[in-house]
Amino acid sequence: MGQDTVKTANKGEEVSTLLQAKKQLEQKNIELQEAISAAEKANGARDIFLANMSHELRTPINTILGLNELIIRESQDEAIKEYALDIRQAGNILLTMVSDILDYTKLEAGQMSLMDGIYDISSLLNDLINGISLQMRKKKLDLKLDIANDIPHKLSGDEIHIRQIIGNLLTNAVKYTEKGGVTLHLGWKRIAEDEIEIEIAVTDTGVGIKEKDIPKLFGVFQQMDSTVRSKNERTGLGLAITNRLVKMMGGELQVQSTYGKGSTFSFNVVQKVVDNAPLGDFEKQYYESLHSTENYNQKFIAPMGRIMIVDDNAMNLAVAQGLLKQTRLQIDVAGSGAECLELLKRKTYHLICLDHMMPVMDGVETLHMIRAMEGNPSAEIPIIALTANAVAGAREFYLKEGFQDYLTKPIDADKFENMLIEYLPENVVYLTQGEHIERDFEKENAEMALDIRESQLYVIGFNIRNGLKYMGGDKALYGKVLHDFHLILTEKEDALRDFLKKGDMHGYSIIVHSLKGNARNVGADGLADEAFELEKMSKAGRREDVEVRSPILFNMMKNMRNGLKAYLDNEAKEEEDSRQPESQEQKSISEDDWKRALKELAGRLDDFDGDSVNEKLEELKKYDRPESDKKMLRLCEKAVKDYAYDVALEVVNAVL
Repeated sequence: MGQDTVKTANKGEEVSTLLQAKKQLEQKNIELQEAISAAEKANGARDIFLANMSHELRTPINTILGLNELIIRESQDEAIKEYALDIRQAGNILLTMVSDILDYTKLEAGQMSLMDGIYDISSLLNDLINGISLQMRKKKLDLKLDIANDIPHKLSGDEIHIRQIIGNLLTNAVKYTEKGGVTLHLGWKRIAEDEIEIEIAVTDTGVGIKEKDIPKLFGVFQQMDSTVRSKNERTGLGLAITNRLVKMMGGELQVQSTYGKGSTFSFNVVQKVVDNAPLGDFEKQYYESLHSTENYNQKFIAPMGRIMIVDDNAMNLAVAQGLLKQTRLQIDVAGSGAECLELLKRKTYHLICLDHMMPVMDGVETLHMIRAMEGNPSAEIPIIALTANAVAGAREFYLKEGFQDYLTKPIDADKFENMLIEYLPENVVYLTQGEHIERDFEKENAEMALDIRESQLYVIGFNIRNGLKYMGGDKALYGKVLHDFHLILTEKEDALRDFLKKGDMHGYSIIVHSLKGNARNVGADGLADEAFELEKMSKAGRREDVEVRSPILFNMMKNMRNGLKAYLDNEAKEEEDSRQPESQEQKSISEDDWKRALKELAGRLDDFDGDSVNEKLEELKKYDRPESDKKMLRLCEKAVKDYAYDVALEVVNAVL
């Protein structure tokens, strides 16, 4: 009986021990779950903090960069401009770093996902090359293309992130290469009937990476050996983001590098095949286009011709506009089919160049919408397809859809001009036989500098040479357009403020785009550049950035409006004065005495002696002189009234 009691007591102790151990285990589990939860909350809080901070930092950075741009444009002190240019460079690096942090926190928080869509290989390559071409030209680097001619030209996958990955690799290659060049390789292999694996490699002849540093490349906030760091190096987040994106797509970013000789970054990803037609010789087409551009002399000018270029890629729009710059066409650009249709409601055109592969509404759909729009005066104008689709049968496809013609990308400048000559109305095209007419305009401009009061307009912010080029050298037309431009400045500002108040970035982008074109046409290049920056921001939906930078634009518009009003009022008064009969008989004066009188006037101007200057001007106005001398005196008199003695002195010295 005693033994049974002992056994029972022992079992009770064992059960108690087990229960206690169970409770302890449960408590540990609870504590572990709480620790995991706390860690997740901490990670989440960190991600939210970084995302919010990187987002909020963009606002003051954009303000600094915007105000700095005004310093660059308005300062006459070269030393201050140099400082401002350094600020611009550092500010842009900082802005890129902030954007990288925002991207990385999105990846960490799992907020970035793949977005499949159909894309054209040729268009992808064209955009990527355009994105680095300027920096490569500045550094005099060679670009080598190793592109498989037989790769299916149309694929389905996450084009946006593939573009970001390759773009990051190309940008890094250019940044860390000072001589030699960069090679872009694109290969492929079929893994299923409707799937291929594409192989991308970017090779450079740059500084290379030490073997011990390669594992650090994809880490966050890692620094390489200081001997290979450039003044533009950022945090290393760019490659960290690139590596994460490649992994999201099922690939792995590989690195091979020899220190001091260069590096190769490569990856493979699987993509769906939409069209098996081969890409063709992209490299040949690209270099033919490049050669055509380098040897370019415009074949025509058409200052009264109005065309629209539609492409969802801003770099492509810039390239197309650049190719046509010397033709003096009036060019509007649209970033989507919807924006194209909106512009057609407001303006008429002689021709439209329309990209095919665009999101939401592609070029073919946009074409059919244009033709079907009621009350559209441009419904029957020629429309040319801009496309990367160079495969057999493409021409027949576009003609069947209703395009008048098509042009492949990269755009060949020679073919582009020939096509415009063919399809633009004859009465707006003036053939130049390929001769440069820039010098003629410069000569004419020099001869009529006083006639249009160049110095006063330059002070206001107008590049008269550019404005006159767009007007075909027609001074009377330029004066009329300046008057019209003054009238629309208030209208545009009111519309922009209204859209900004409503938060309507689409409406804002349309108006600021129009303002950019108006400003460019009259030579208000600084205003046009600022409008272009805001156009890009508003198109991207960056409302806060637009709100920060808009006051800078409005201030520029106000100053230009006020200055232009004073200029136009003076012009009107001058014209009225010129029509008044002379109140007294004009005296004669010899050329030598006239020159001596002007030298005396110049001396008084140099001494800033206002009373004696006005006295001398009144004396000189009594002499019988050619109209050019009378106009010179009127310009001088108006400059003195504005206390612009230096401008008046330049006016007098110009005829001495």
